[in-house]
Amino acid sequence: TTVQLVSTEAPPNNGDQQKAASSPAGLGRALGARVSQIWEGQQRLANAEHTSLEQRFSALQVVRLCIVGLVIAAAAFAPRQLGLTVKQVLPLSLAYLLLCLIGQVGDHLLVKHPKRSQAPLQQILLPIDSVYLAVLTVPSGGAQSDLILLFAVQLIAVTLLASPRTGVRLALWDSVLLISISVLQLGGPVGQLLGAPQVVTPSPGAIEVRILLLWAVAVSTAYFSALSERELRRSKAQLDALTQMASEMEERMEASCGPDEIAAVLLKTVLRPFLFKRVAIVWERKGREAAARFGAGEQSVSPVDLGRLGTGALGNGVGARALAENSPVLVRKLSHDDDAVLEMMMPGATNVVVLPLRAGRERLGILVAEAGPPVSRRISRRSLDMLSRFAVHAALALNNAYLNAEVARLAASDSLTGLANRRELSSALAREAARTARTKEPLSLAVIDIDHFKQINDTFGHLVGDEVLRQVAAAMASHVRDVDLVARYGGEEFAIVLPNCGSEGALAVVERVRAAVETAATARKVTVSAGIATSLGEETDGEGLMAAADGALYASKRAGRDRVTLAPVGQPATTAGHVAVPI
Repeated sequence: TTVQLVSTEAPPNNGDQQKAASSPAGLGRALGARVSQIWEGQQRLANAEHTSLEQRFSALQVVRLCIVGLVIAAAAFAPRQLGLTVKQVLPLSLAYLLLCLIGQVGDHLLVKHPKRSQAPLQQILLPIDSVYLAVLTVPSGGAQSDLILLFAVQLIAVTLLASPRTGVRLALWDSVLLISISVLQLGGPVGQLLGAPQVVTPSPGAIEVRILLLWAVAVSTAYFSALSERELRRSKAQLDALTQMASEMEERMEASCGPDEIAAVLLKTVLRPFLFKRVAIVWERKGREAAARFGAGEQSVSPVDLGRLGTGALGNGVGARALAENSPVLVRKLSHDDDAVLEMMMPGATNVVVLPLRAGRERLGILVAEAGPPVSRRISRRSLDMLSRFAVHAALALNNAYLNAEVARLAASDSLTGLANRRELSSALAREAARTARTKEPLSLAVIDIDHFKQINDTFGHLVGDEVLRQVAAAMASHVRDVDLVARYGGEEFAIVLPNCGSEGALAVVERVRAAVETAATARKVTVSAGIATSLGEETDGEGLMAAADGALYASKRAGRDRVTLAPVGQPATTAGHVAVPI
């Protein structure tokens, strides 16, 4: 069974906005705006939620005025039912209001002393409120009086404005007052004090019923008040988590972290505030699907090997539906057929919500969260709206990470061949030379040049020459080790950095590369010459190693080309021009 809910986040329709969002600068501005919106929303919620105890007791003063007004109105229009006239009620009511005013003014003066508890005098007035009501209800029957409803009004106001616990304590105090007046037979003395000609004595059964009703009002109001307060705290926790996620993702992007770390931040942040059992994310990376998951009680996010599970989470089932409709999709259980990948990632998941991760029209992936049993459990619309905010923000961060990674790749790549460029070669060579000096592991560098390449350009044109360069680069890249770096050094020259590789191992790799180029299906048959220099851990630098390898390359040229030459191991290298290294 599936339930579809429309997301509050509508995809943009403006083409200019989408073009702006496709650049790192545009994503950065969008992310900054999103962080500002989240922060302003949190501040508005905090300001709306932060009502001091003094302010709440000020609202209670309004309730007291209303109660006094009702008492005076009852004395004026229904003196028989109340058992008192306006002249009898007015002095006591004015004294009561004066006492309340003194308490409010006193608390206002005491607020300057932060070490003192908030509104202490107002808290003392709470039992006095009950005494006032109990005294006025004595002539008309105490607990049996119709004015007993004012006790319920007072209980509701105190429970909502002070706290549920205070409301329960006040219900206990009201019960004690009503029982004491009946048991101690205080109705007569109180009636004489008020000047009431007649006092109605309530029956024991009426007292018990009224007290039970007061307790029902107090407990139910306290329960619903605590429920509302818990929901408010949960909303604040979710908004705090969203702000925290925005801040952490911004830090990750400033550190040029990849999508994996962005996904980990999303999963860790979204799990606990929404009380999910498990969360997972599936996103596209270089044309393939990648995934990670995180569960309650786990310490770290676990990457998921989709090679074993298969692919299709974004193209089938609820994932495809969420991306196509750009809205959250809720399912009771995942389908073994249509959602096989998600089912294998989160076996036995129940009450699952799937949210799309999109940046404009670009589909990036899906966020999957399990609310868990029972099956009848429902995810509120407010939670879905908040989850959509998490998903939208995470999608922006993921897209920004993709763009940053692409910019970094383009900055380190040769535009023609796709290999590392000279800047990346210099950086990698310096890094590996420093590591070799520290670990004493061997480091080899090969410099390779295409033989007679100028004749190809002169005879067949530069377009053919460019195609030959691309094909030679592809042959080289496919015949080196995974740890080796192949770079275009300049023109028709290439270089291979071979970490932790001695001269014999480097000779085997480069010879394999030379043979691959010779037999490759290039636009024009070409051969290559190569020179290799090796450092065995002695103090050296990248430029010195490059000079030695360059000298060995020229030795290959002089020896007839289409060959590989090793520079003597341990021979000092110089950077002052090419060195002719003897064979």
